[in-house]
Amino acid sequence: MFVAMTLALVAALAPQDKIQDEVVQLKGEGTLLVGKVTNITDTTIEMTTKEGKVTIDIGQVHPASVYKLRSTRIDQKNAQAHWALADYCKANGLYGFAIEEYDKAAALDSSLKDKAKGVKDELRSEDARSKFEKAKRLGAEKKYLDAQDLLKQLIERFADTPYAEEARKEMDKLATEVAKENETRRAELEEKKRKKEEEAAKAAENAEKTDFKRAQDLIVESRTSWNEGLDWEAKGNLTKADKAWKATDAKLIASRMLCEKLEKSNDVNMIKSAKDVEKEIDAWIVRTSYRLGRLWATELNYTEAIGWLNKGLKIEPDHHLINEVLLTLTQLRMRKNAAGGGY
Repeated sequence: MFVAMTLALVAALAPQDKIQDEVVQLKGEGTLLVGKVTNITDTTIEMTTKEGKVTIDIGQVHPASVYKLRSTRIDQKNAQAHWALADYCKANGLYGFAIEEYDKAAALDSSLKDKAKGVKDELRSEDARSKFEKAKRLGAEKKYLDAQDLLKQLIERFADTPYAEEARKEMDKLATEVAKENETRRAELEEKKRKKEEEAAKAAENAEKTDFKRAQDLIVESRTSWNEGLDWEAKGNLTKADKAWKATDAKLIASRMLCEKLEKSNDVNMIKSAKDVEKEIDAWIVRTSYRLGRLWATELNYTEAIGWLNKGLKIEPDHHLINEVLLTLTQLRMRKNAAGGGY
């Protein structure tokens, strides 16, 4: 009993169904007005929105929106009302709706059948013409897919009009234009690709020139530190001589690494130049290895000396000065070992 009373109370308090809002679409940006349309005349539409009552010039309303509003308000059994609405649609380019309304009028009044047929044939031809002109306009704007879609509609649905044949011709014309444009685009892409590759090759060439210049500069710098090593050795400062020649070696190795990189170039002239410079570098690495090996040999630091001397021999195995120092070191070590062994 309590449940039944509660349901009855809820039902009594529930809001009544609201009158469904209608939508009026304006021309231009397609602004939508939502509310209740209270009156429609030949020149205005009156409606109530949440902002209040408004009166709209019918010329500002999209024709399809006007048709929808009027189609729900005419006497559906009145042939003349349907005919008048069809005339409105015809005048505003709503050919599909116009044909629909002429059919309704003819269905209600058989005396209008012949007249309706004539008007529909006229509309059909006009619809085909309108679609054809729009397709040509879209083609001129290079909106080829949209244009082709309209032309296909003309060929398939308006085969009984002269515009079907015109559509076929226009399709062939568009196909030629599309092919030409695709070829132009392909050529542009290839040219863009060629320029990009050319720029990349130029950048690579500039990078190689920079590396080659740096390799040469490092050789010059190594000669400076080489001479410093000679000067310090002459002054008896072996620590600074060692430091200068090791700096020489580091610069020569860095220069050689750049040359090895340049030998992988696609430029045969660059490869030859890099190899020529590498030969010069190797000669100086051997000289530096000899000086450092000799320096540490005089200090009887066999491990350090042999390390540097062997580095030189890896490049020039028959270097007689290096081999002489190694022979002397070997003889000294042999004597030392012999003396330690009691011989």
